[in-house]
Amino acid sequence: MMQNNPKSATSWVNTISQIDIPILASTQEHITKLRSNMECIDLRDLAFVIGHDPLLSLKMLKHQAVRRSPQQTTDITNIEKVLLMIGVKEFFEIIRDCTILEEELSKNTDTLQICLKTCARAYYAARLAETMSKFRRDIDPKEIITAALLHETAEVLLWLAAPELMLEIRDTLKNNPEIRSKTTQKKVLGCTVNELQQELITHWHLPKILLHLIDESYINDPRVILVLTSTSIARHTEWSWNQELNYIDIEKSAKLLQISNDEAHTVIVNTALKTAKEWRWYQIETAAARIIEY
Repeated sequence: MMQNNPKSATSWVNTISQIDIPILASTQEHITKLRSNMECIDLRDLAFVIGHDPLLSLKMLKHQAVRRSPQQTTDITNIEKVLLMIGVKEFFEIIRDCTILEEELSKNTDTLQICLKTCARAYYAARLAETMSKFRRDIDPKEIITAALLHETAEVLLWLAAPELMLEIRDTLKNNPEIRSKTTQKKVLGCTVNELQQELITHWHLPKILLHLIDESYINDPRVILVLTSTSIARHTEWSWNQELNYIDIEKSAKLLQISNDEAHTVIVNTALKTAKEWRWYQIETAAARIIEY
C-alpha cells in the first residue's frame, strides 16, 4: 500500500512520471520478428505493431517530445511520422531495455488482467475512432485514432502505481452502481482519471491537440465527441452488448455520423468483430472473439 497517497492530479503526475512505462509481450514478440530482417523493415509494418499497444505509443510520443527541436513548429501524432523522424535505429534503442507488462505484473495476475483488458479496450476504441472518422471525412483521422488509443493510458499507469486504490474504486462502483465513477475517483484519488490524463499530456509536452480531443468540456466539438463516443462504446461493451448505455451510445453515434441507429449499430458491431480477431495480442478473449469462434 502506498504511503501518503497523492491527493491531486499534479501530485499524481509526480508519482506516475517515475514509472518506467512497460510494453506488451505480444508487441515485443512482433517487433523481434521484424528486427530479424532489419534490412527490409517497412515503417508502416512497424507503425502497425506500435498502434496495437497504447503504452508503447505513449512511450514513442514522449520520446518525440523530448527530442523535439526548436525548428519543429507542428505537433506530430502520427506514429509512422514519428518513426520517420527518429529512424529505425533510434527506435530500437528506445525499446532495447523496455520492461514487459506481463513480467512486471507476473505476481499480481488480477491487476495484469485488468491492464490487459484496458489495453484491449483502448485498441478497440482506436479502431472505432478510425471507422467513424472515415464516415465524417475527418481532416486528420490519425489525431482522432491516437487520442482514442491513449485515452486509457492514465488508468493503466494508475494500476501500476497504486493497484490497491484502483481496486477500491472498482469495488466501490461494483457494489454501488448508482454512484458515478468520477465521484468515486475524486474521493479516492483526489482527481478523476481524465483530469490526470490531461495533466500527464501537459507535463510530458505531448501534442496539444491530444489535450483538446480528450477534454470532456468541449461537448460541442464533433471531433471530441467522436473520441469520447468511441471510448465510451469500448468501455460499455466490455461487459455487455445489451444494456441501456449501449443504446445511448448507438444513438450518439448515429447522430454524429448522420446515419440511422441500425446503421450505427452495424458499424459498431462490425468494428468489434474485426478487432476481436486480434484478441490474442492482449490475451483477453472478448465477447466478440467468442462469437467469431462459432
